[in-house]
Amino acid sequence: MTQDVPSSNLINTGFSYSSELAAKFGLSEDDAILLQAPLLGAAIEIKEGISGKVCLLHILYDAKIDIRLPEAQTIQALGSNIDVFPNGFLERPDKEIRQFFAAQVGTLANRALLRYGINALEGEATSGKDANGSYSSMPLHGYNREFVPGVGWLAMSINCELAAREEYRYTALYLESNNSPSNMISNGQVNPSKMIEFQIPQALIEGMRSSLRAATDEPPSGIRRNRYSVFK
Repeated sequence: MTQDVPSSNLINTGFSYSSELAAKFGLSEDDAILLQAPLLGAAIEIKEGISGKVCLLHILYDAKIDIRLPEAQTIQALGSNIDVFPNGFLERPDKEIRQFFAAQVGTLANRALLRYGINALEGEATSGKDANGSYSSMPLHGYNREFVPGVGWLAMSINCELAAREEYRYTALYLESNNSPSNMISNGQVNPSKMIEFQIPQALIEGMRSSLRAATDEPPSGIRRNRYSVFK
């Protein structure tokens, strides 16, 4: 007996990268853009979810930086990769597996805070009190401190609808370093001078908006399954 495998629900993956990453990965130098260190590249996956579009932000960064992460070299939360072999065999996991999943979510919570801004952040701000920005914080989907030599990776779900709002022109992801005051993110506080700031390229955000509009206009059979689209 065989079971039908659902077709990919991936609509598009937008990707922007630096000259440094182009040299490392063998990408076209002509498509590279200037990114603020320690960001080397960023991508946004757009997928069809149960209740609408799901957007996942991937960050590729200089592995030398000192991000405050769990002790493990790499973690990828089970729930963020549930359809991928061998996780797809988990139909009704037992209590031990459910507890393991819950522990992963807890470990990856309060690790990053995303700000969508009408203008760039100057100084420090607190979520809910920043008149020029909206904030989103979800547990990381996963990370790898150095998934290839010199390059780290992390990923987090973002609010597609919020990110698509045209008035927001500055998007940045904030994480604590090991020298940051503790509990800044859990308290909704951001301060670029005390944290690690990844400025997301505006071209990538605008490309995401275009992809979301196109996906809304297209019938289901028109879902794109390209490898990725480069935005520069």
